[in-house]
Formats: sequence, C-alpha cells, structure tokens
Amino acid sequence: MAFQQPILNPTVPFSGPIFGGLYEGKMVLIQGIVQTFVKSFGVNLRCGNGDIAFHLNPRFNEDRPVVVCNTEQNGCWGAEERTYRMPFQPGIYFEVIINVKGHCYQVSVNGQHLLEYRHRLSLHTVQILEIKGDVTVNCINFTNPSGLQGQAAPAYGIHSSSISNVFAQTVFGAPAPRRKKVKNFPGQVSAALHNTPVTVTNPVVPIPSGIPGNIAQDRKITIMGNVPFHANSFYVNLKNSMTGNIALHSHPRLKEKALVRNTQSHGTWGSEERHVAILPFVPGQAFQMEIMNTRNCYQVSVNGLRVFDYVHRIPANQVDQLQIAGDVTLSFVQY
Repeated sequence: MAFQQPILNPTVPFSGPIFGGLYEGKMVLIQGIVQTFVKSFGVNLRCGNGDIAFHLNPRFNEDRPVVVCNTEQNGCWGAEERTYRMPFQPGIYFEVIINVKGHCYQVSVNGQHLLEYRHRLSLHTVQILEIKGDVTVNCINFTNPSGLQGQAAPAYGIHSSSISNVFAQTVFGAPAPRRKKVKNFPGQVSAALHNTPVTVTNPVVPIPSGIPGNIAQDRKITIMGNVPFHANSFYVNLKNSMTGNIALHSHPRLKEKALVRNTQSHGTWGSEERHVAILPFVPGQAFQMEIMNTRNCYQVSVNGLRVFDYVHRIPANQVDQLQIAGDVTLSFVQY
C-alpha cells in the first residue's frame, strides 16, 4: 500500500495524485473552512482517462442549500443524487471523510454520516483528487485500511466532537505478544510492541498520553493539527509522569509572536529559549510538527523546515508522557 504524506494548506483549485489509487477501506480526509460568501464548492475523484467517478458538490446558490453527487463519463453527466441535509456552513470549519467501500463511497462531515453514493465507475480507475470553488483547505490526508497485522485500524472522528469511530473497522490477525499496559486516550491505536509507533487520529485537546518504551534515540513524534483563527497559545510537553519533570516544553505564543522552549525540574523552570528565525505557526492554518530525539538534543521541524534544536537538560529516556493543550485542534498524532 502506497504511503502518502498529508498535504497542508494547498491552494484551491487543487489537483493532485492519489498514490496507490483507491481500494476498499481507504479513506480521504479533507479539513478546511467554507468561505463566508460561498456559492458552491466541489470535491472530485477523477479517473486517469478524465472521467469523474465521484463528484461531491455542496451548493448554496440554489433555492435552498443542497449537496449534489454525480458521475461524469465521456463528458456527460449522469443522474444527480441530492440531499438537502446541509452540514456545511459559511465561515465554519469542517472535516469531510470519504470512506471507500466495495459498493459505494460513504461520506461523513464533522463526525456525522451524510450519504452513500454507489459506484458507477470502478473505484480502481480513480487516480486524482480535485477540490474547487469557494473553500479554503487546511489539510488533505489519505489513510490505509489498517496498520500492522494484528493491530486495529484507526478510529476516525472529528477533533472536537464526542462522536468517534464513524467508520471504525477492526482488522484481526495473529495475537500480539504480551506487553506492558499503556494508558490510552480517545482515538488511540495501541502499539503491538514497544518500538511500534502509536497512532492517534482526531484526539480531543488537552491530551495526556503514555509513550510506550519511552523516548528512544532517533525516535520521532509527529503532530498534525490546525491553529484556530483567534488562537492565543498552545504547548507541547515531553514529561516524566512520576516526577512531573518536563524535559521539553514547546510553547508557541501567537500574540507575542514567540516560540518559547524550556525545561521544568522539581517544579522550577529553567532559562527560556525564545529565538526563531520565523514563527511557523499561523492562525487559521494547518501544521505538521515533528520532534526527533537525537543523542544530544531534540530536533524540531514544522512543515518540513527545521525550527530549533533543544539540547537535553533532562535525559530523554526519562520521558514517558506526551501532553498537548491550549488553542489547537489535532487531526493526527504519532509517537
């Protein structure tokens, strides 16, 4: 199965390939915001020959708001399928999940099932995702139906909703080896082994989570999320749960335009590090933050650019907890 990196803050209209194509169990996740003066926007799953296998088209410029679905083949549109349940609102964030099933596309918006659209063209011919119209997109992500054998597939929900497991599927395989129990939080997929990454989708903030096997050298933490328009600050802590010591406190302060880093030991904060060439977190935009533990420091990158190195003040092997809190919504965490 082809792995595809998330696409952050793409320009609309957007057109891009779907690595590995579509198959049953794959999901397409789109997070964004409907523009205030919206007329319509569209999401297309397009085939290699130019046909559109699935056209999802919320319209606000008709007598009443409607979501239209259709298929275009050989330049001709088929019969429209319409629903007047309109989950999109002007100026409001949304998350669309298109779940590929053997007989149809299942669509949910903001954690609520919206519609099913039966295949009119083979899903295996779909190669391209398109997004057009009066919409701003923060993040596009493609997920495979399962991770390692014997491990449950992620449960997908909306970041701030109590509704989870919208299209959750469990994949059964050989039993996993016995392992130390790890405290989970909603949406978490437990690792089969200590050195197997734990993947979490759309967790509710704040999140505290145990890190199985602690932070080994060259281990990477990936955090994907979105900074709300009116955000003040948020923080990411790498912490020891027994002592309360914080090895790395990374604290973007949007109003100050500062990115504060520090360590807390026995209840006392050390000296702050604040300098960065540019603040990589922008209100209203998605981000991908990566924390790599090396021998001497934590290397932190945002959207593919190295932002800072933070020399260890507390041994990294003491870290067994990840904390994220503040003005941020999360779509994906892996550690």
